[in-house]
Amino acid sequence: MVVGIEGIITKKEPTFIIVKCINGLSYGVFISLFCSAKVELGQKYEFLITQIIKEDSNKFYGFLDKEEQKIFEMLLKVNGIGANTAMTICSSLDVNSFYKALSLNDENVFKKVPGIGPKSAKRILIELSDAKTHLEQISDDKSQALAALISLGFKQEKIIKVLSNCTSNNTSDLIKEALKKLS
Repeated sequence: MVVGIEGIITKKEPTFIIVKCINGLSYGVFISLFCSAKVELGQKYEFLITQIIKEDSNKFYGFLDKEEQKIFEMLLKVNGIGANTAMTICSSLDVNSFYKALSLNDENVFKKVPGIGPKSAKRILIELSDAKTHLEQISDDKSQALAALISLGFKQEKIIKVLSNCTSNNTSDLIKEALKKLS
């Protein structure tokens, strides 16, 4: 199983790149639009990889952000959501928007994603209720701070514990206070 690829981008399309590794092998990797905006042709990057092997295909899905990969993999577990749809969601919603939509149980945010209808949006909210339960225990400011800290690479469980002890009452102060406690 491939879990990471490091190399130089030799071809770049909006949601697909070719990465040439030092050993001479080149890999085709599907990426989100957010990831695509961060990479440049001819530059060296290290991608976290989710490999999906089926009877007729072996595809790599690449991420620069561990949280985006986590969202992708969570979405794959939702009944009726395949890799292409999961990647479309990752291209449409950044990490903060995704977690905020989950915490607010906002079906409309998911319905705005191309290919997601009302049934799929409800299914996502229902089947990802475990992730949502952690978020429901905290306020909107804390929810935004949580999403920001997750995108910085901290573990969700740790952040929730720290945020429950924070006394600040706006998002930026919460993030500062939590960062002090997390480090």
